[in-house]
Amino acid sequence: MTLRPALKLLRRFWKQETGTAAMETVVMFPFLFMGLTFSYEYFDMFRYQSVREKATYTVADMLSRETSEVNEAYIDNVKVLFDIMTNDDGNNQVRVTVVRYHVDATNNIDEFELRWSEVRGSGDLNPLSADDVRNAHATLPQMLNGQEIILVETSSDYDPVFSTGFTDGTNIKTRMFVPLRFASQLCFEGVCTAA
Repeated sequence: MTLRPALKLLRRFWKQETGTAAMETVVMFPFLFMGLTFSYEYFDMFRYQSVREKATYTVADMLSRETSEVNEAYIDNVKVLFDIMTNDDGNNQVRVTVVRYHVDATNNIDEFELRWSEVRGSGDLNPLSADDVRNAHATLPQMLNGQEIILVETSSDYDPVFSTGFTDGTNIKTRMFVPLRFASQLCFEGVCTAA
């Protein structure tokens, strides 16, 4: 008999609808907050990548317009320019490579020749070797015999503003190919020989 009043109170409590908005808020607020945090983190990561792609394109375009040979100081300043454009003093790396294409059907030659490759910054990018580019038909664009292209690659570590653990340590890589605009080749001081 003593359970009957307790059950009656429990049923009356269960049927009451006062305070439901406050309860819904308490239950839903953590989900809303995490959704907004995840959305902002992914938006910021894509913004980070977009800025790097634009800076990579600008550096590549600048190199494609060069008519005289470049040197160590020039490539050092390419990295400085990239850092300024991305507004980031973090761990950025820039690799500039010039590749020439050779094709000769009679002698069965269809390969890329490394002209020069330079890297600035610290990270996992290393200067490309002749073996890296010789048969890189899957990664390099189609070219004409004797044509040179400039390949600019960058690598940056994304450091999120709000860390949810999903994008921590994400490495953002960009790459851009551009043909030379005004000269037949882009030489690096003391490395590049006449075409």
